Amino acid sequence: MTTDQQKKENRHPGIRRMTTKTGEVKYRLIIDMGERPDGKRDQRCETFNRLTDAKARQAEIKNGRKKGTLVKPSKITVAQAIDGWLAGRRNLRPSTRRSYRDSLELAKARIGRIQLQNLTKAHLDHLVTELQEHGRRVGNVQRQGLSGRSVNLMLTLLGSVLEDQVKQGTLSRNVAKLVERPEHRKKDIGTWTERRAAAFLEAVSTDRLSAAFHLSLFGLRRGEVLGLCWYDLDLDAKTLTIRRARTEVTGEGVVEGPPKTERGRRTLPLDEGLITALRSLKTQQARERLAAGEVYSSSCGDCGGEHLVTDEAGHPLRPERYSDQFRNLAKAAGLPVIRLHDARHTSVTLMVLRGVPIPVVSKWHGHATAAFTMSVYAHSQDDALVAAGATLAEAYRTSQSGV
Repeated sequence: MTTDQQKKENRHPGIRRMTTKTGEVKYRLIIDMGERPDGKRDQRCETFNRLTDAKARQAEIKNGRKKGTLVKPSKITVAQAIDGWLAGRRNLRPSTRRSYRDSLELAKARIGRIQLQNLTKAHLDHLVTELQEHGRRVGNVQRQGLSGRSVNLMLTLLGSVLEDQVKQGTLSRNVAKLVERPEHRKKDIGTWTERRAAAFLEAVSTDRLSAAFHLSLFGLRRGEVLGLCWYDLDLDAKTLTIRRARTEVTGEGVVEGPPKTERGRRTLPLDEGLITALRSLKTQQARERLAAGEVYSSSCGDCGGEHLVTDEAGHPLRPERYSDQFRNLAKAAGLPVIRLHDARHTSVTLMVLRGVPIPVVSKWHGHATAAFTMSVYAHSQDDALVAAGATLAEAYRTSQSGV
């Protein structure tokens, strides 16, 4: 290298002139990206055919570092970014983690191999179209489109993954924010009228699990009903405390954990009809325990007590079995068959129709969303909760004359 060439190179620190074996002149830009997680210096190299291109890239990097928008070169794929994001969500409930994983799998299966820094809005627009047209396989042949709700959930979660990479300096922007969300029309929720709800309670009054179905129509979630232990009930004080939920998670089986939300942990009053049904169930389980002897399962493994909802051998019911029983009983009673979760919607609707204030309805059902105005109405008095429960009890008792 001549003296003039050395002077010229010194005017551009960080750019090294090099000659290949074929005699071509290249310019290698050395990029200082700071420190790696292990504390060692993180340096990257980019090679250019022209000095002007290397200088332009160097200026771009300096400007990005000054503005805090410098993006580190990375070969991480969309799938790897998704897996890393999920692994970092340490406080998710098992059911929520399953929901996130299943939703993001829609993206992983189609764009997972794309390098994150090569992902564009066009990729996501094509993904949305494909999911809307044939995002779900039914059997081995037929394919159906996903609902707008399912597609939007995927986009929201993928947007969170990309935003996390922006914060880490791997991406300069979140292209998911540029994608127009599909329209979503909510399906009508099936609920029962007062008379139909009362007719169901009358039809199941002699059923072994009558008390459980009462609790479902009084607004408890399926997991909350199945997670109840006798330890959670005080029949003398006429109260019930929800401390845990029992749910089924794909790949993990049935698990028990805290309620769905923090407000889900609550104490509710019991009316006389429920107390009678609960005492009857407790007596029935005592008979079954004597009949089964040593093979009877008595511990829930959490508080050391016994589950409220069990089979004749004391084993806690699986969630799907409980839903199936509800559906079969509704059909046998000649009522419109609704989902078990719609029994919860029924209790909300009847409370609202009978004038129970929305904040009281929200607290009773353990809601924690702005849609139920819990952020506006911070508190509900215990007396109001008692009145809310009495309202449902009265509705069911006085509506048994017809369906």
